Amino acid sequence: MKITVLPTGNAPSHYSFDGDIITAYYDGLTEDFDLSVIQSGAEFTSVGVDTLKLPARQVIRDAYRDESGELHVTICQNAMSGDWEAGPEIDAADYQPDKINVVLREDKPSTGKPWAMTSIGKVEPV
Repeated sequence: MKITVLPTGNAPSHYSFDGDIITAYYDGLTEDFDLSVIQSGAEFTSVGVDTLKLPARQVIRDAYRDESGELHVTICQNAMSGDWEAGPEIDAADYQPDKINVVLREDKPSTGKPWAMTSIGKVEPV
């Protein structure tokens, strides 16, 4: 699975990956999203959220399976007080839940101290 992490104003603190199942963690709750139903060449633009108190588009933004069968998913990370952009597409195995996985644009001034939510809480970029 390949993932891209998109900055949003609210999102799960982190995720874990097991095959085509993504587990999102938010406010002491977890929810599993089984994306194995996406066939080669197919895509979707939202998931249903049952447990987490978040809009679906702030958990998994979109997903598609390319013609070779590789799943590509855009997940979200809560990033505030700065001008953030999506991180590069990475293998899900390389995702680090305790790190900032989006990119802070340093060419734009921040309105406050930038931070992003991770599995260990708010983290400031170094």
